[in-house]
Amino acid sequence: MSEYKRKYIEETNYLKEIIDLISYKLEIEANSLENKKKDLIEARKEMWENATHSSADFDKVSDANQYLSALQNQTLSYTDSAKLVSKFEKMLDSPYFARIDFTENGYDDTEKIYIGLFNLMDEETHEIKIHDWRAPISSIFYRSETGPVEYIAPVGKIKGNVSLKRQYKIKKGKMEYFFDSNINILDEMLKEALSKNMSSKMKTIVETIQKQQDLIIRDLVNELLIVQGVAGSGKTSVALHRIAFLLYQGLNLNLSSNNIIIISPNTLFSQYISNVLPELGEENIVELTFENIFTEIFEKKLSIKTKSEQLEEIICAKDEDEKAFLRSYADFKGSSTFLEIINRYINYFEHKMIKFEDIYFNGKIIENRDLLKSLLLSNKLNMPTSKKLKIIESRIIDKVHEVKKLRREKIEKIVSNSNNHEFEIQSFARVLAAKETSLFTQKLRQFTEFDCYYLYKTLFRDKNIFFKVAKGLDLPDNINDIIEYTNKNIQDKYNIPYSDGIGLMYLKLKAEGCNLYSNIKQVMVDEAQDYYPIHYNILKTIFREARFTIVGDINQTIEKKSNLSIYDDIISIFNKSKSNKLFLTKSYRNSYEISKFSQKLLDGNINTELFKRNEREPEIIYKSSQNELENKIIVDIEKYKSLGFDSIAIICKSRKQSSDLYFRLKSKINIKLIDSNERTAITGITVIPVYMAKGLEFDCVMVYETDIINYKTDYDKKLLYIACTRALHRLSLYYTGVISNLLA
Repeated sequence: MSEYKRKYIEETNYLKEIIDLISYKLEIEANSLENKKKDLIEARKEMWENATHSSADFDKVSDANQYLSALQNQTLSYTDSAKLVSKFEKMLDSPYFARIDFTENGYDDTEKIYIGLFNLMDEETHEIKIHDWRAPISSIFYRSETGPVEYIAPVGKIKGNVSLKRQYKIKKGKMEYFFDSNINILDEMLKEALSKNMSSKMKTIVETIQKQQDLIIRDLVNELLIVQGVAGSGKTSVALHRIAFLLYQGLNLNLSSNNIIIISPNTLFSQYISNVLPELGEENIVELTFENIFTEIFEKKLSIKTKSEQLEEIICAKDEDEKAFLRSYADFKGSSTFLEIINRYINYFEHKMIKFEDIYFNGKIIENRDLLKSLLLSNKLNMPTSKKLKIIESRIIDKVHEVKKLRREKIEKIVSNSNNHEFEIQSFARVLAAKETSLFTQKLRQFTEFDCYYLYKTLFRDKNIFFKVAKGLDLPDNINDIIEYTNKNIQDKYNIPYSDGIGLMYLKLKAEGCNLYSNIKQVMVDEAQDYYPIHYNILKTIFREARFTIVGDINQTIEKKSNLSIYDDIISIFNKSKSNKLFLTKSYRNSYEISKFSQKLLDGNINTELFKRNEREPEIIYKSSQNELENKIIVDIEKYKSLGFDSIAIICKSRKQSSDLYFRLKSKINIKLIDSNERTAITGITVIPVYMAKGLEFDCVMVYETDIINYKTDYDKKLLYIACTRALHRLSLYYTGVISNLLA
C-alpha cells in the first residue's frame, strides 16, 4: 500500500468518526429544539389564558411578570439550541479544513490539531476533536511553517514543533482531497477560492487567511489599529473576521455583539457584508453610516443628504471650476480649521451671545444676571454648554418654587378684591398662576434653551461673528463663496447638505454631549480614506471608551486628495495609549492581468504585490456611436453569461449616467439599477455608479464611456482605478469618441 493511500484511509476514517459525532450531536439537539419549541408554545398559550391583559388589573400583574420571566428563559434556551443546530448543520458539510501536528516542548506526545469553523468536543472523552479557527493554537497554522513554532495561550507563551501541515477539501461531508507542504500551503487553496464566481454577499476567508491578515485579526494589544490595504487585499473581510475573533474572546474581554459597531460608507455596503459574521457563527452587529448617526442624535427632527448625493453633485458639476469649488467646500467643512472654528464659536456663544437678564418673581429679584453668567463661565460646572444652561434653569425654577405659595396667595387677594370672581377665587387664582408660570418659563428659556440648528445658521449668517471666531486661522481663499453657498443651502432643515450636517452634528456633540453609544467597546470603520478630521473627532466624542479598527486605501479616495499622512492624523486625533499602523500590500481579488492593468492608473505611492492568478487580459473597446457601444455591451453580457459568470456590473461615472443607461437597456436585457439607498443583494446584471461600487466585487466589470470627456483629471483617475479593481475575472472598458488620456 502506498504512503498516500495509507494516509488517505487514515483521514477518511477520522472524517467518518467526526461526521458520526456531529450527526449524533445534531440529532440530540434537533430533538431538544423540537421539545423546547413545543414547551415554548404551550407556555405562551398558558400565559395568554391565565395572565391579565390589562395593566389596570393590579392583582394579576405580578403573575404576568412571573410568566414573562419564565418565558424569557425558555426563549433564550430555545435560541441557544437553534444556534447549535445551525452550527452542526454547517459542520456536516465541511467540519474542518486543516491539520497541524504539534509537539510541545518538554512533552513526547504529538497532538493532531484539526482546525475548522467551530470547536467540537467529545463529551465522553473530553477530547477536542476540532479546534475553532480563532483558538490560540490555530494561529500556528496561519503564521508558521513546519519546524519550531510558538503561540500565545491564556497561560502564556507556548513553544514547540510542528511536524505536519495539512490542508483538506471536504464538501458535503466527503473528502475530495488533501495535501501536505513544508511551505505556505494556503496559496493553492486561495487560488481555487478566488477562481470561483462571486457570490451576492461577502464570503468568509477562514481557510485562506494569510499571515499578515492573521496578525491583524488576533491583535489584542492596540486600542487603535489602522490598516492600509490595497484594493483586493481583503482588508474589510479581515476586519470582520477580527470582530468574530474578538467575540470569541468575549468572556475575557467582557464583550458581546451589542458592544461592537461598524461604521459603513453606505447601506448597500452594509447589506453586502451582512453574511460574514453569521457564517462565522456570530450574531450580526449594528452597522451605521454617519447619516444614521445624525438621524439618531437629532431624533429625526433634522435630516441630511447622503455622502453619495454629495459625490454625485461633485461628479455631475457643470465644469471643472464648479467641481473644484464643491471639493473645496467639503474640504473646509471637514477640516481641522473648521473644527477649531466650531470650538471657538461655542466659547464665543457662552461669553457673548447669551443675553442673561435679572430674574424677577413675585415682585422681587431672585437671581442676578451677572451671577448667572459667572456660574456659566466658572469651572464649577464642568460639562457641555447645553447641560450647564439646563442646570441654571433648574436652579431658577427651584427658587421660584420656594415662593410660589406666597405668589398664589397674593393673586388670590387680587382676585378676591375684583368684582367678577368672588365665588371662584382659588380656582381662578390657580389659572392665573399657571399662565404666569408659563410666561415666566418661556422668557427664561430664551436664554437657557440651546438650538444647535439656529446657532449653526447664525455662524454663517453673521459674518462678523464668523470672522471673529476664525481670527488667526488659515482660511481658504474662497471663504466668502463658501459662506454664501452655506447660507443658501442650509435653510431647509430636512435637506441639509452632507458636509454641513456633519459640522452641525459636531457642534451639537460639543455643546450638548451624547450618551447614545455608551455601551460600545469596539468600533470598526471602513473606507477610512474618505473621512475628514471632523468625522474622526465625532467618532472619538461619541465612542469615548471604545477601541478602534480603521481600514482604508488612500488610492481609493474620491472627493479629496490624500496620502499616508492621514493615518498619522487619525492617530493624533484619537490619542490612544497604544496605536499601530499595518499595511496589506498583496492584492488577491483581481486576476493578475486585471491587477497589472489597474496598477498603471496609480501614482506608485504604495507598492502592491500581485497574486498570480492568470486569466484574460482586459479589453478596451471602441465603437463609433452610443447605440453601437450599448449593443456591444449587450452582446458581451450574453457572452459572459454563457461562460458561467453570474455577477456582471456596468460601472458608470455617476448615478445620472447609470440611470440614463439603465432606462435605455432595460427593455433589451434583464438588468437592475443600484441606487444610493439600495439594500438589495448584488446579483445578476447591475448598473452602478462607481462611488457605490467601492468595496464590492463582481465576476465581470464593464466600465462605461471611458472617453476623454468622462475621465481626464487626477480625480477621474481614482474613479477609473476603483472601477477596474472591482473585477475578479473579466474587465472591459468601452468608449466612443476620443479615448481617455488616462488610458491612451
